[in-house]
Amino acid sequence: MFEQLSEFHFIRPLWLWLLLAAPVLYFLTEYRRSAEYQWRNVIAPHLLKHLKIKGGARSFFRPIHMSILLIISGTLGLSGPTWQREQSPFSEDLAPLVMALDLSQSMDAIDVPPTRLERARQKVHDLLELRKGARSALIVYAGTAHSVLPFTDDPSVLETYIESLNSDIMPVPGKDPAGALQLAEEMLDRDDVPGTILFLTDGIGEKYLNDFIRHRQQSKDQVMVLAFGTSQGGPIKTGENRFLTDRNGRRVIAKLDREGLRALESQAGVDVVSATIENRDVERLQGKIQSHLQNVLNEDENLRWKDSGYYLVWPGVLLLLFWFRKGWTVQWSG
Repeated sequence: MFEQLSEFHFIRPLWLWLLLAAPVLYFLTEYRRSAEYQWRNVIAPHLLKHLKIKGGARSFFRPIHMSILLIISGTLGLSGPTWQREQSPFSEDLAPLVMALDLSQSMDAIDVPPTRLERARQKVHDLLELRKGARSALIVYAGTAHSVLPFTDDPSVLETYIESLNSDIMPVPGKDPAGALQLAEEMLDRDDVPGTILFLTDGIGEKYLNDFIRHRQQSKDQVMVLAFGTSQGGPIKTGENRFLTDRNGRRVIAKLDREGLRALESQAGVDVVSATIENRDVERLQGKIQSHLQNVLNEDENLRWKDSGYYLVWPGVLLLLFWFRKGWTVQWSG
């Protein structure tokens, strides 16, 4: 909201000169109502000041006051107040989204039941419900990144692919978010509308920090992270009642990379949202996706500023209703 107010200006500022008519009209009317003006040709000025008596209470709101308000509201309307640009006809108010789903083995940890990956699938479903009709694409990554589905506005197609994804299908183990970021950039570069890259993961890794900083400096597409996992971590599920163990037979505990995500947020400007049981997380994400689109479009010099002066027509209409009051037009000296 405050960012929009900082853009406030008038499209036709020269009309603001009409505001000078308001005080001129007021003082001219008050002068013509004065006893000095009305009796100037009848009584000598030096006698008139001794003959004047204090008048009774005047009307609080008289036609002159209404005329002043009409001049002000009309002038402001003609000046074209604005604080945002017109919506691009090509965006349809539906910001494109590339979802980068982490399929590394740590996403099979059970600290977020049933597993981090299962919860991530559910969040994809919830987000698609909020984005009906919007264009979304899907990539997956572990040690390498792969495109699963290009942009589509059919959520049922995406959900079909989502249900079949698991960590076992990835050809190379590990976690390469930089590769996923590059692949997502290539997909969005083919689109004219600024979009969002959403990582669904339990960590990024500080060694990839520079890749995200570079992206922020060079791209209009924003990056966000929906984080899964806890600081305490959990064992990694490998099958029914089976868990990943080290060479000593102890269960491997995968923890949320909280420090790496904090560095990503503070240094690369990436919004990190923690996954919640309710839908607050995806609602927050969708709000940021749409607001980012509008903010970038507001910076597009080729888009016209939205003229909000039309809204000031209604106050003027309400003020004009006073003219229909009985005796109102003869109350200029009330």
